[in-house]
Amino acid sequence: MEFAKLKSKLPLLLLIAFIVIVIAFPLVNKDRFVLSILIEAGVMCLFALGFAAVFRSGQLSLGQAGFMAIGGYVAALMATKMGAPFWLALLGGGLGAAIMAFLVGIVVLRMGGLYFSIATLALGEIVTIIAKNWDTVTSGMTGIAVSAPVVNIGNIVINFATNKLPYYYIIVLLVILFALVFWRIEGSRLGRIVRSTAVSPVMSEHLGMHLMKYRVIMFTLAALAAGVSGAFYVYYLSWVGPPLFAGGQSTMVLIMCVIGGVWSAVSGPIIGALIVTYFGTLMQIHLEGLRPLVFGGVVILLIFVLPNGLVDLPAKVPLWIKGLFKNKSAVTKQ
Repeated sequence: MEFAKLKSKLPLLLLIAFIVIVIAFPLVNKDRFVLSILIEAGVMCLFALGFAAVFRSGQLSLGQAGFMAIGGYVAALMATKMGAPFWLALLGGGLGAAIMAFLVGIVVLRMGGLYFSIATLALGEIVTIIAKNWDTVTSGMTGIAVSAPVVNIGNIVINFATNKLPYYYIIVLLVILFALVFWRIEGSRLGRIVRSTAVSPVMSEHLGMHLMKYRVIMFTLAALAAGVSGAFYVYYLSWVGPPLFAGGQSTMVLIMCVIGGVWSAVSGPIIGALIVTYFGTLMQIHLEGLRPLVFGGVVILLIFVLPNGLVDLPAKVPLWIKGLFKNKSAVTKQ
């Protein structure tokens, strides 16, 4: 009985242990290079959480990088033109992307399927073209320089320009916040409806579910996550420009979710983002040019071995071991 109780609490205990390790890690490991990779991985975690949410509603969005760019530019303009503080600019970037997603979603989500994917891909390219050519607002290819924020908490002054550690803890906080939101949605009535519309849209409609309504909700929430990640990324790099949100970002987030587990609401996208960002950075340094080839090979291998991604590994390993022992015993009997 005690073992059953412990087993039921194991996921929660593992989650708490993971959060404690994440919070304590930079205090133990002082390597600035590793810290910078983890911050970028956190940005990609936010991006991947939103992408997975759209995918789980039955739609494949190939233009999520466009919403990331909108969030980044809105935050940069709020900071430089309006003098908005850090937190307000982050919120503004997220809301700007979410509003755009809502307006676009009520049109393109009517298409569905392949047409929706092509429309979102075109949207991402349109955002890039506007960013390159609307010089009076975006400064074209020159981009916009953004000063590192200075946050005052009582008598404590935190200057982000002299210390990157605050960026780490803020992105961890944002990832936890959005992970909780998507996890809560997954277990709610909204999550069940969204899954049913993805599996059988025709039957869901016959049961009285409004497909457009729920797809627009998930598309807007995903854009909110992408916009906040873009706004944070701009502050972290102190610059925003068209190359920062190239179309390849949308392809890379798809690879992250496939590797981690695209059907997982939270753990899959986070695992995939951490692995792809960390090893992708190392390959960019030591194996320049081979990163797309390696990740492409990994994706193909996982589709055959672990179609649900690495998140399914703990369930598959015991089955593999059991099958291995069965084969050995069969050979011994012969």
